[in-house]
Amino acid sequence: MKVKIKRPVNRLYFLPSVFTLTNVFFGFLSLTSTFYGRYRWAALWIIIAALLDGLDGLVARATKTSSDFGIQLDSLADAISFAAAGSLLMYFWGLKVLGPAGVFFSFLFIVGGLLRLARYNVRTKSLPDRRYYQGLTVPSAAIFLAALVIFHPAPNYQNILAFYLAAIVVVVSLLMVSTLRYRNFVSLIVNRPVDMRSGLLLAVVLTGLLFRPRYFLLLFTTLNLLYGPVDFLVQQLKKKKAHKTTIEKRELEKPVDFKE
Repeated sequence: MKVKIKRPVNRLYFLPSVFTLTNVFFGFLSLTSTFYGRYRWAALWIIIAALLDGLDGLVARATKTSSDFGIQLDSLADAISFAAAGSLLMYFWGLKVLGPAGVFFSFLFIVGGLLRLARYNVRTKSLPDRRYYQGLTVPSAAIFLAALVIFHPAPNYQNILAFYLAAIVVVVSLLMVSTLRYRNFVSLIVNRPVDMRSGLLLAVVLTGLLFRPRYFLLLFTTLNLLYGPVDFLVQQLKKKKAHKTTIEKRELEKPVDFKE
């Protein structure tokens, strides 16, 4: 006699899933825009997809409709809207002149993104501190690359510039699969009360986006990219200083041997 084990079916909640699927739609628009050579639009669609990606998580938590199904769907959406769209954009915009090497470096970004998403799905229930991510997130990596395109949308036809771009893609891919700590700025903004300092920061951000959007976007995404390495260096310096302080304290606490 065979015994059938019934497993609970994960629920699909409508509202957060709408944001996730809309995210995929803009990722698809980015892919088609890249094929038609509209690189500025392709980069813009990636940024809009990233905004929707942040909203679906906020909506799911606010309406208490988070689910394992939603987590998997969100990762699949990120694989299309950011890993695939960002990789293809980099190839046609700046790496195509390298030939097979350009294909390799573009593919490297997809690999880094998929590994980052798979690791997040495995560890999502055991994360000790949701204020931080382990490794650069795939949307953040794609936004940084999109900011480069928006800053200079004309395609690259020079090998030397393509090699510089390839080096940037390699660094970004390594940061995604690294164990460096990155701040979850979405939770920081949502959970933090508004004070004078945060209000001033918001005013600066809005001013930058209104009057110098491409400069501000590139600056902000670059600072976000560097957050992990800088935070790592700061933490190492703090540990070194604390270790040195502990040694000095132990030296002071040693009994003094007075010899006549």
